[in-house]
Amino acid sequence: MKKKLLAKLFVFGALTATILGCCFNACDSKDKTSSRLFPRNATLKSGDGPLVQAHRGGLREYDDNAAGGFKWCLERGVRGFEVDIRLTKDGHLIVMHDSTVDRTTDGTGKAEDLTLEQYRNLRLNACSETVPTAEDIFNVFKGRDDFFIELEMKAYPGKFYTDEVLEEYCRKLNAAAKASLPDGTYAFTCFNTKTLATMRKVSSDAPLGLIIAGPLKEKHIAIAKQLNCCSVAANVYSSEKAMVERAHNEGLSVCLFMAQTKSDWEVAKEKRADRVTSDVPVLLTQAIAGKKKKLIAIDLDATLSQHRTKPPEENLNALKKLEKKYKCIMVGAGNAQRIYKQMGNYPIDIVANYGMQIAEASDGNFRIVKAVTNDVDRGFFTKECDYLRKKYGYTQYTGKSIEFHASGMVTFGLLGTSAQAEQKVSFDPDRKKRRAMYPEVLKIFKDYSCYIGGSTSFDFAGIEYNKYDATLKWANEHGFSLDEIVFIGDDFADGGGDSHVRIKGMDHIVITDYRAFPYAIKVLLD
Repeated sequence: MKKKLLAKLFVFGALTATILGCCFNACDSKDKTSSRLFPRNATLKSGDGPLVQAHRGGLREYDDNAAGGFKWCLERGVRGFEVDIRLTKDGHLIVMHDSTVDRTTDGTGKAEDLTLEQYRNLRLNACSETVPTAEDIFNVFKGRDDFFIELEMKAYPGKFYTDEVLEEYCRKLNAAAKASLPDGTYAFTCFNTKTLATMRKVSSDAPLGLIIAGPLKEKHIAIAKQLNCCSVAANVYSSEKAMVERAHNEGLSVCLFMAQTKSDWEVAKEKRADRVTSDVPVLLTQAIAGKKKKLIAIDLDATLSQHRTKPPEENLNALKKLEKKYKCIMVGAGNAQRIYKQMGNYPIDIVANYGMQIAEASDGNFRIVKAVTNDVDRGFFTKECDYLRKKYGYTQYTGKSIEFHASGMVTFGLLGTSAQAEQKVSFDPDRKKRRAMYPEVLKIFKDYSCYIGGSTSFDFAGIEYNKYDATLKWANEHGFSLDEIVFIGDDFADGGGDSHVRIKGMDHIVITDYRAFPYAIKVLLD
């Protein structure tokens, strides 16, 4: 069965090349760098080895396919990128990896069932940005020609992508890339050979790249040649150096994935890969350049542990490994005693209450060394929170409407201070209710740091109390600089407890599942 399928692919590719007049002599041209078919920037380097490409714009350092993520990486020295492009129901080029929007946004539905207007009403989970169009991504690179980006075509033949729609998609994507990106800075890539053949039908000089799910084999190189591709991409560990060299001999550049650590990158370098793809491109690029991180600041709930529970043993073991290489501190919204207790009396220094409380415990002896208390205008908070309750329909609540903490923090619980746990959990799990209120909350309490806290509340602190400023202040007092810090957290969306870290610009790792903590920090342990 596989042999028959392969034979059909060879015939299809050969026929496609013949019909389009795609002479394979173009592949053997000595002047490949001047041809659109063979992008000159496909062999840019990171250090003295393969170019690091930001997978979906650096999904573990910002968000999954967010325009801000591409900008974030570009500003920090990353020069390689990868992005996933689909077609909306009404024919616009949209950036989305999955076949549905459920995992990465606050919406639901199949990616191709939504119109552009519907996409514009969605927000990406980790950064609160709108889902970008292809044009939004291209605009990040406006005026530059010092990068390379793989435009992965997520258009697979099927019910939505009929032959006609697939051709329409390829025409639009080819035209958009030609209009916005300099020749030599991009290639259209795909796992599906029919999609690649359709792009070749649309454009005889479109730079194409074949992606393989497993190791690079001779048959893949042959298919890539049949389709007149400029590159192939395959698994970094299962692909053999001999096959990479074979691809090079056939005029193909080679990308190997995934490279999450410097060791992965060095494996790809030894195999003579031209590019690697990484979820942590900024930290990997810095490691390759020899830039050392020294301080790791870690959030607790949903980062190192499940909410209000002790971290699992494997996460504590990962933390201990980090402590062998770096100074580590906990940075949280809760008070220091609660964090210390939840950690099982783990010996680590704590920056609590967004910086209003500092505790030392790294020597095994817990003690509070700083505790700020601030007076707040209770009348102002009472008046404005009553207004918000009436406007948004939260006039029924249990217990007190507002909780004033000794530190000066204020908690505005929409269900009140004494709501049942079951009510809290089911009230606003995706935070949509509070996100709808957040712009007005932010406007009213403009002189405060405003957070979408817990499961039902908004939390307020003095404007200077946030995890970015709290971490940086602790760092400066202990001899660390901004570029030596990595923050690890889970809640970087607007209103999230970690949001200031993203907004103000501190290197960070995004945790989407606390159980993945040991994997997410591999780049720091290498």
